[in-house]
Amino acid sequence: MDANLLSERITLLGPVLRARFGGPVAKIGLEAGLGCPNRDGTLGHGGCAYCPPAGSGRGQGRSSITRQLEQGLERLAARASRAGREMPRVLAYFQAHTSTHAPAETLALLFEEARAFPGLAGLVVSTRPDCLDPPRWDLLNRLHERLPLWLELGLQSAHGPTLAAINRGHGLACFDAAVAQARARGIEVVAHVILGLPGEGIAQTNATARHLASLGLWGVKMHNLMVLEGAPLAADHAAGRFTPWPLEQWAAAAAHFLARLPRQTVIHRLAADPGPERLLAPAWAARKDLALKALAGYMLEHDLRQGDLCQNTP
Repeated sequence: MDANLLSERITLLGPVLRARFGGPVAKIGLEAGLGCPNRDGTLGHGGCAYCPPAGSGRGQGRSSITRQLEQGLERLAARASRAGREMPRVLAYFQAHTSTHAPAETLALLFEEARAFPGLAGLVVSTRPDCLDPPRWDLLNRLHERLPLWLELGLQSAHGPTLAAINRGHGLACFDAAVAQARARGIEVVAHVILGLPGEGIAQTNATARHLASLGLWGVKMHNLMVLEGAPLAADHAAGRFTPWPLEQWAAAAAHFLARLPRQTVIHRLAADPGPERLLAPAWAARKDLALKALAGYMLEHDLRQGDLCQNTP
């Protein structure tokens, strides 16, 4: 019931991709071994406050891109067979760390290896807005002209003090400039945001939603802030300097955030899927089903839908 309710009130990714590709679609997460420029000194040190050293991707380590895709396809086939479902079409998802953190020539070899994989439906490239230069933009543009491609750009918050506090390493203007570059090339952009960052409340997350609504983005991927083992934020949590939002606060903020986005903005994720072995807090983050139930309940109780409070749709 919760999934049906949310699909009625939110523009979710699954149905959009099914309509676009004519059937089910799945992403295979890839690890290209590129690291993060906010850790290795290229742009900064220490990484973002919420990010553990291993990053968020769950690719296949040092396996080749082709081998990672083969293994991912095998897993998808086994899952589809067990469930008696249609085999999905596949998107190569360059997910882990910063997937443009290399010269364009190096990236071309990685991306072209993925593009050549038999039956590939498209590419997804996840990166930072400050890790793109003209040669890398040209590469993305060439790929985009040959097969479906979208770009995931990390923002997390539209508030400068928050970005500084979490050691993000760039400001809002950098993100906006990258969005403009992508739109000029016809490349669809998905913004990553985190609800519950230190020092933020619903007023800040509402303002971030309003800013994103003004940019004409194709999609938004929402994350609930979690304290993960090894992340800088873990020390603040252990010392009592930071407490994550309770579930009820997150659900209310997420509902109001969505209500301020245009109805046509595609929601790629509502809540994160942490590895239970590295989650320190909040405990409710380990149960995505509970998070979605709380969100659905809040939207139903307050009769909110995506776009209801959006005032600046492009």
